[in-house]
Amino acid sequence: MARPSLLRFGLLLSLSLAFISAIAVGGFYVLGPKPSNEANQVEAQQRPIMASQIEFLATSMQRLAEHIATHPQTLACFQTRNPDICRSQAANLHALNQEASTLFVVAGDGNAQQLLPGFVPGDTRQLIDHVTNNSSGVSATVFSLSVSQPVVDANRNRLGFVIVEQPVPQVQTLFDKLPLPDSGAYAELQQLNGNGETTVLMRRGNQNARGNSSPTTLLTLAGTPWKIAVWKNGENAFLQALPYVLAWLVIFLAMAVLVAGIITNIRNRVVDNLKIIVGLANDLRLQRLKADYPTSLAEFEVPMRNLLKLGKHLAGKQKEVSTQARLDHLSKVHNRLSFEEKQSELFKTLKDGWTHSLLILDIDNFKQINDTFGHEAGDQMIIAFGKALRDNLRNSDFIARLGGDEFCVIFPYTPLDRAEELADRLRDKMPDTVELIPGVTHKLSWSGGLSEYSKKDTSESAALSRADAALLEAKRAGRNNTRITAAA
Repeated sequence: MARPSLLRFGLLLSLSLAFISAIAVGGFYVLGPKPSNEANQVEAQQRPIMASQIEFLATSMQRLAEHIATHPQTLACFQTRNPDICRSQAANLHALNQEASTLFVVAGDGNAQQLLPGFVPGDTRQLIDHVTNNSSGVSATVFSLSVSQPVVDANRNRLGFVIVEQPVPQVQTLFDKLPLPDSGAYAELQQLNGNGETTVLMRRGNQNARGNSSPTTLLTLAGTPWKIAVWKNGENAFLQALPYVLAWLVIFLAMAVLVAGIITNIRNRVVDNLKIIVGLANDLRLQRLKADYPTSLAEFEVPMRNLLKLGKHLAGKQKEVSTQARLDHLSKVHNRLSFEEKQSELFKTLKDGWTHSLLILDIDNFKQINDTFGHEAGDQMIIAFGKALRDNLRNSDFIARLGGDEFCVIFPYTPLDRAEELADRLRDKMPDTVELIPGVTHKLSWSGGLSEYSKKDTSESAALSRADAALLEAKRAGRNNTRITAAA
């Protein structure tokens, strides 16, 4: 089974967000606002200029008809039915608007209608058929608009109707300029007749778009019997859903980029902090811990602080163990292993012209101390002798116990004549006696052999062999003295 990773987690998060966003967009598509299902009619959000102009003309004609119906001379014409008054009013109206035709119609016997005397164009007599005694309204011929308005007296009794007709030749020009939703769309200018039937006055576009479907947009022109029907080309579920699919893709890509950026940033920061932890472990191994290991994530700050605290504790313990491993447990000076490492280190510098000296020391009559007072007294002599060496030599001098009562002092970067002076000064400063056990003291003296390291030496222990030979001479000469053997 594959182990989890930040990248895998980021992929799962992206897929989860994609699924959630798909549900959200799909829900909005299903539950969101839809076009009205009533006869599949969709009112245009922005009415075309054609509709606004024709509706303005219809409103203006309606107001004109209302004004004419309430005019005193019009009331006089209907009340008196005097031809002169009627003709005078019709002439005045014609003079004001020569494009409009005005009819005065009163109810006759039964359902018959009577046209009052006045200006009556020959093509407008058919409008009388569209007016009844009990209604007012709007009608139209092809590209002509008619408005009827009832005429009432002061007692609100209906006297008849005023009919105003005006041609609208600009309808065809405006319809030809009507913007269609796409190149394959189809539009019709329709008129609702008095019998409830619809007549198509004009057509535009690709009639194949109509098919058997209802219009996608049906725009009624207020104040007129006209309406505009538009069919879009290829309107189907896929095209309706396409904007939602594109919106989902944009949302998903934005989420994916955002998640990828966040996961990549987090991953890089985690990797950087893990590298810092590895660096801490490596520094601990090399015993070179730094004071601080800054992290870039707050989650790593406390663990790193605890690790650093533990590392410093372990480094101290490790250093202590390392130091103890190189110290002699009795004399508290360096042991034989540490001496050999130091000798090897200094031997490599001889080729650069440096000079080093070494002194071998033996405690005089040490065997007699062990035989006479026991090994505990001998251990006390070793401890006291080590302390005396530490107290009376320079900090730069390297002191080691080679074994038994044999000690060695390396004088780094010190020529043989200077080392001789240091050996003499050490002898002068050493204590005369040492208390071995309570109540028992013993004289402290030592014999020494002094030599130097030479770049001509073929081995690291050559100088030690010469110093050891000098030590034997010192013992043969009666002990408590130092002999010197220089390099050849």
